[in-house]
Amino acid sequence: MSAETTPATAGRRRPVTRWLPLAFVVVVVALGVAQILPLPRTADVAVPPADTTAEEVVRAHLEAIDAHDCGTALELAAPSFATTTESMCRDAASLTTTDLQTVGTGQVFADFDVDWRFLAEDVSIPEGGFGWTYYLDRGADGWRIEDAGNG
Repeated sequence: MSAETTPATAGRRRPVTRWLPLAFVVVVVALGVAQILPLPRTADVAVPPADTTAEEVVRAHLEAIDAHDCGTALELAAPSFATTTESMCRDAASLTTTDLQTVGTGQVFADFDVDWRFLAEDVSIPEGGFGWTYYLDRGADGWRIEDAGNG
């Protein structure tokens, strides 16, 4: 082909294919940053008074996780339950309590629906409807959640 018959675009890359790798990197970085950053607090949940019931402490704890009020959620957790509380507060996009029942002294069964953030999950808590029994201990500050588990 002579220079006169060569199309003007010969040897050039199309603009879309040039920017496609960069767009992919931008999307991957944005998703990564979105997972690292904490979700914004949507409400302040009050710590119940020391004389409140174990059931009300569990309710406030779950409401604090849903509102991403991690300070209140951690205040209602004993040190033995802090890691679980931090994980749930960081990774749960939303948590809706559907039922609470006191099943023994310092034992509260909670049914809740949880939706996890993108790429975040807890295999012990499946997304959607789920139930845990919370085990609480009463101290000078009132009931605090020490542990929880299926059943």
